[in-house]
Amino acid sequence: MADAQPPAEKITAEVERLKEMSHQAFFEAWITYVQGGTDEATTREAQAEAFRSQDLASRTLAAADRAAREFKTVVARRDGESKRDHQARIRDFRQQLQDARQPVLAAVEDLAADEAEYLAQLDDEAFAEEWSAFVREAAGSSRSGRNYVQGLAFRSPEVAPRTQALAVQMMRNPEDFLPELEGESRKAHQARVTQLRSRLEAELRFLQYTLNYMAARWGRMPTAPNYRLQAMRLLAERYPEEFSRLRTAVRNDARQAREDVLRQRRAERRPQARSAN
Repeated sequence: MADAQPPAEKITAEVERLKEMSHQAFFEAWITYVQGGTDEATTREAQAEAFRSQDLASRTLAAADRAAREFKTVVARRDGESKRDHQARIRDFRQQLQDARQPVLAAVEDLAADEAEYLAQLDDEAFAEEWSAFVREAAGSSRSGRNYVQGLAFRSPEVAPRTQALAVQMMRNPEDFLPELEGESRKAHQARVTQLRSRLEAELRFLQYTLNYMAARWGRMPTAPNYRLQAMRLLAERYPEEFSRLRTAVRNDARQAREDVLRQRRAERRPQARSAN
C-alpha cells in the first residue's frame, strides 16, 4: 500500500523551515533524512516532499552531490571500528544516498522540462535576459548550489540551439551583456568579463554535447566545431586592422613563395633547353 500523502500545509511548513536553514544546517538535515532519521518538527513523508519540491529540489541535489563527494567525512570511522565494518557502513550510506537522491533527480528533471517549455516561448529579448542572469549567477558562484533546473532547461534539446547561438554572441561581445557598474574600476570589470567568458566556455562545451547527441540520435555523425576558424573570426572582429594587416602579409608571403617556385622552375628549364639545342 502506498504511503499516504501528507497534508499540503505540513509540506509547505517544512519547505519554509528548510529554506530558512543555513547551507550547513540544510546539508545536515539532508544527511539525517538519508540515513533514515527525521526532525522532530515534521514527518518523514512531509520532509520527502519538501526536499524534492520546486523551491528546494536544486538545493537538495547540490547537498546530495556534496554528500557523495564527502562520504568519508559524513561516515567517519568510529573509535575502535574495524576497517571492514567502516567500509560496510560506507556501502550502506552510498546505497541510502542513491535511493534518496533518485526521487529528487526525477523532480529536478520534471521541473527542467517545464522550464524548457517556458524558455522556448520567450521572445529574443526575454530569453537573453534569462540566459544572461543564469550565466552571471553561475559565473559569480564559487560553490555548488547553482540552479540545476534552469541549467538543464537551457541545455535541453529543445532549447540548446538557441542557447548556443546566444552564448556565442556573448563570447564575442561580453560588454553588451555585462555593463560596467557604477564606481567599478576597469580592472574589476575586466575580471568580471574574464569570469563570464570562463563560464560561457564551459556552457558552450555542454551545449555542444547536447547538439552532438541530437545529431547522433538521428544516425548522423556530429560535426566537430572548427575552433581555429572560430578563433580567427573573433580576432577579425576584435582587431580588424591588425587582422587585415596580417592577412595581407600572409597573402604577400604566399604570392612571393609562388613566384620563387616559378623562378626556380624557369631556371631549371634553361639548361635543359640549351642541351637540347
